[in-house]
Amino acid sequence: MCKRWQFALVLALLPALSAAEDLTGIFTSGKAPYLWVEGSEVRGAELDIVSAVLRRAGFGVQAKAMSNNRLLATFAESEADFAAGLQPADLSGYCHTAVYMSYHNVAITKRSRHIALDGIAGLLGYKVAIRQYLYQDLGLDRGSNGMPASMPANFMEFASQDQQVRFFFADRADVIILDRTIFEWYAKQLGLLASRDAIEIHDLFPKRHGVRAVFKDARKCSQFDHNLAAIVADGTYRTIWKSYNVEGTADPLR
Repeated sequence: MCKRWQFALVLALLPALSAAEDLTGIFTSGKAPYLWVEGSEVRGAELDIVSAVLRRAGFGVQAKAMSNNRLLATFAESEADFAAGLQPADLSGYCHTAVYMSYHNVAITKRSRHIALDGIAGLLGYKVAIRQYLYQDLGLDRGSNGMPASMPANFMEFASQDQQVRFFFADRADVIILDRTIFEWYAKQLGLLASRDAIEIHDLFPKRHGVRAVFKDARKCSQFDHNLAAIVADGTYRTIWKSYNVEGTADPLR
């Protein structure tokens, strides 16, 4: 699991600011090591990154986790100050921050199945387990790469990525489309992957998939961007990733 002492050291090195107020943030759950719920505690690299950014601005964070569907449906009427892990088209009318984290989505198959995927359209011939909304987030609904505008019947969506990984290893899907780090984390934690040689990685989506935070207050939104740049510049961003034994990146989009 994560090396919490390393992150505590990171926080100790940040400017000694007293939190003027706590901000309530809503995060989407079920995507370890980025974010998950353990007991009543919200944990993960995404929360640590957002907390480090806002701590520099003088704010504490009270994190709540829920499904993406519920987040989008309830944010406007909730008491939350911000929501995390969103796309530019989500929650229009609010201030969207710069990208603070990005995913590297891949298609994964079992090597024993000898599945050849020469392109994205090849997915139409197999049963595919895909993260909820990822079909749209990857732009597959735009009619490009030979894919239909509506998600085809051979695709099944999952809001919870641990359930998605279990589904794949139970041989109920031929292909799983998911961030590579999330897949490897759950496969390891659930004891489902004996060796990386047992799987085949198909890098059909080389462009990293970035996410943003959405704030109700435009001033806090601007403060977030300013302080995000600061933790990237001083190495805090990379150190957070390393505390989870994840290579991560030095920069959200690289």
